Amino acid sequence: WRPHPLSAAGSVDLQLRLCWPSRMRSPHLLVFLAPILTVHGYLRAPSFLPGANKLALRLPANAVGHRCASRLAQKCRPGLSGTSLSPSRQRVFMSASTPGEAHPQDLLSMQDDEDREVQKYNGEIFCNRALNMKNIQFVGFDMDYTLAQYIPETFEILAHRGAMAKLVESMNYPAEILELADYDPTYFQRGLIIDKMRGNIIKMDRHSYVKLAFHGNKMIDRDERIKIYGNVFQKSFTSNEYANIDTLFSLPDAFMYAQLVDFKDANEDNYPMLKDKSYEQMYKDVRRSVDLCHRDGVIKDRVSEDPGKYIQAEPGIVDMLKRLKLSGRKVFLLTNSLWDYTNVVMNHICGNSEADTRNLEWLDLFDLVIVGACKPGFLDDPQLSLFRVHPESDKLSNMDNALFDPPEVSLAKGKVFQGGNYNHLHHLLGTFIAGPQIMYVGDHMFSDVIRGKRSLGWRTMLVVPELEHEVNVWLEQSVRHRRIEELGELRHELDEWVDRLSLLIVSCDNKEECAVFDRIDEIEAELAKAREELKAVKLMYSSELREFHQAFHPVWGQVFKVGYQNSRFAQQVENYACLYTSKVSNFGQVSPEMIFRTQQDVMPHDQLEDTPIRRMLKSRGDSFVRSLTEMPQRTPSPLRSNSPSRISSLSSDKE
Repeated sequence: WRPHPLSAAGSVDLQLRLCWPSRMRSPHLLVFLAPILTVHGYLRAPSFLPGANKLALRLPANAVGHRCASRLAQKCRPGLSGTSLSPSRQRVFMSASTPGEAHPQDLLSMQDDEDREVQKYNGEIFCNRALNMKNIQFVGFDMDYTLAQYIPETFEILAHRGAMAKLVESMNYPAEILELADYDPTYFQRGLIIDKMRGNIIKMDRHSYVKLAFHGNKMIDRDERIKIYGNVFQKSFTSNEYANIDTLFSLPDAFMYAQLVDFKDANEDNYPMLKDKSYEQMYKDVRRSVDLCHRDGVIKDRVSEDPGKYIQAEPGIVDMLKRLKLSGRKVFLLTNSLWDYTNVVMNHICGNSEADTRNLEWLDLFDLVIVGACKPGFLDDPQLSLFRVHPESDKLSNMDNALFDPPEVSLAKGKVFQGGNYNHLHHLLGTFIAGPQIMYVGDHMFSDVIRGKRSLGWRTMLVVPELEHEVNVWLEQSVRHRRIEELGELRHELDEWVDRLSLLIVSCDNKEECAVFDRIDEIEAELAKAREELKAVKLMYSSELREFHQAFHPVWGQVFKVGYQNSRFAQQVENYACLYTSKVSNFGQVSPEMIFRTQQDVMPHDQLEDTPIRRMLKSRGDSFVRSLTEMPQRTPSPLRSNSPSRISSLSSDKE
C-alpha cells in the first residue's frame, strides 16, 4: 500500500487493492482500515466494502507520503472497545465491542477541524527528573525574568539604547553607530553562542556540532562553517573564547555585538580605532557598556519610575508564594539585583506600583531575602562575605559572625541580606542541609540551574518564557510535522533499496561465478535511478524541515531543536533542570505536595521496530543468501510519473 507524495494542490485518485480471506466479514476489515486511512488524511473512509477486491479512494492534497500500513494496523487492532484515534484531518471513533457485532454504518464518525478545539499550551510543568515535593523543605526564587517577567519591547530596548550611548560617550566609538537599527527583541534567541574571537554567532546541536553560523548578521555558508568549526574540539566551546546566550538579559548584547561586527567590517578603513579593536575587545566593550547601564541607573531608574511599562502583569504569583508558606516550607528570594531595585519590583508584583504606595509588606512572603548575590559566585565561592540590609535606611552592616550565631538570632534582627555565599544561605535556613531538600527556581541556565545542580545538588526548575510559543507553533504545525515523518520513512525505504542493490554489486565483485554477474548492468542502472530518487526525497525532506523550523523563527528555528536533533540548549535543559515551564505562576496550578513524574526515557533500541536498520534487515526476508542471489521485488517508485515495472527476470534465480 503506497500512496503517492503530492504537489501543493489538487487531489489524486488512488486505487487501493485489498486482499482478504473470503471468511472475513466486511466489518472486521473496516476496523483495520479506519485508523489507517484517516491518519493519512483521506477525505472520507468507506462505511462498507464492495464485493470485489478493489476499492477506489480519494486522497486530499495535504495527505502525504507513505507509512507502513501493517505497523499502523498493529496499533489499532480490531475488537478493542472504545478505541479512538485523532488524526489531523478527521477524528475516528470505533465503538463496537466486537467486530462481529459492529454495523458498518456505525463504525466511523467524522469530525472536521472546524468543530475541534485548537490545542494550545496551558501552562504545563514538564519534568526531566522525578520530583516529590514532599521531600522539598525549602523553595527559592530568582527575581529578574523569574518572578518578574520583563516586556522585551520596552525593557530590552532601554539596555540597547543606553549601552550604545555608553560606547560613544565612554569608549570612543564613532557616533554613527547611534544611527544603526533599533533593537529587535525577536532577532536572536536563547541557546546561541557568541564566538568572541571571530565575530560569529552560532547554534549547536546536543553533540556540540555547529549547525548554523552568522558572522555579524551575515550567514556563513555550509562549506565555510565546516572549515571553521568542523575540526574544533567540542569541549573548547566552554572556553573563554565563547559566550553563552543563556538568559534573556543577553539578547541585547548579541544584537549589539552583531551590529558592531558588521559596522567594523564595513568601516574600519574610515575609523582607525575600529581597525585596532579585535572582535574579542568589541564584545568586552559591549558587556561593559551594558553593565554600566545597570549600575548607573539608566535602566533601573526608568523601571522604578513606571514599573508597569516594563514588567509584565502575571497574576497568581502572590497566591502561589503564600500557598508554599502555608504548606510549612521555607521560602527564600535569591537575586543579583540590589535592595532598592528589588523593593520596587516586588512591590509592583504585589500591586503597589506607585512610589507612595510602596511598603515592606511583601517581605512577609519570604522567610529569607538575599539581594546582590553575585551569582554564580554565590553558589561556588565560600569566601564571599555577607552583609545585613537595613530596609528602612537602605544601609548595610557587617555580619562577621554570620556562620557562628544561631540562625534565629541573625533573623531576629531582620531577614534581608546582601552578598554572601551558599554556606550563609544554608545556615540561615536552619542547618547545613542536604542539597536535594532545596528547590531553586530561576531563568538563567548557568547561574541559576547548572551551578545550583552541579555544585550543590539542588533540585531545579527553569523558567523558559519561549516555551509557550514553541509548544503552540508545534501544535499548529502538526500536519507539516507528520509530512516530515512520512518523507523520512520514504527516505528510509529508498536507503534500504540503494543499500540492497549496492550489496548485490559489491558481493558480486565482477566474478563470473557470481549468481547475478550477467545482470550486473541492469542492477547498476536500477541503482542509479534509486539514487536519483533518494536525492529528490532528501531535497523534499530538507525543504519541509526548513519551512517547519522557520515557522518558529525565520532565522534560528526552534529553540529546542537544530534540524531533527535537540539543540545544545535543549540538552542542558534535559540534564540540569528537574522541571521547566513558561512562567513561575504555573507552579500555582498544582498543590505544594505534587509528585512530578518524568516520562520513560527512550533509546533507539527501545523502538526496535521503528529503527531504519531494523526495517532494512526485515525487508530482506528470512534468507540473506537469497537476497544476494535474487533481485528483490519492489513496488514502482511513487516519484516516477511513468515508472516501469520491475523486470521480473531480475527476481528469479539464475538457474
